Amino acid sequence: MREEPLLERVQTALKQYLRDNLVDLLYYALSIFTYLYLAAIVLVFFFERQLPRSIPYIVDTLSEPYLGALGVYVVVKEIERRRGRQIRRRWGELFAHIWIMFLITASAAVYFSEYYHLSPIYQTVVTNALAALIIRIGTIIK
Repeated sequence: MREEPLLERVQTALKQYLRDNLVDLLYYALSIFTYLYLAAIVLVFFFERQLPRSIPYIVDTLSEPYLGALGVYVVVKEIERRRGRQIRRRWGELFAHIWIMFLITASAAVYFSEYYHLSPIYQTVVTNALAALIIRIGTIIK
């Protein structure tokens, strides 16, 4: 009887692990990406003048992939729910609340402050905050 080489066994085990846990891994990866993006856009909005000029463009460029990630995140969350796994609702609720608070704060800064203006970054903030709110409303009504 021929014994399977160690490398093949490791590859087989890794493939099986990924097959069994892909949805979980995707859920965590998307969670990390969405929160990192939210933190990045908050920093860029409030500290745009102190950052290198390329950073606001990078954050703005990631806006559409971010919105796609939000959509996939909702699908993955629904898959997890249908599998019977408990997903903490607080993270989704907190995420939407943070976006709305950020939108209100950014809007007040644009309206009342001479340092903040209607800019592409503010437009991205409005778009992403409203998308997060719409997705949150959709998850509430299911």
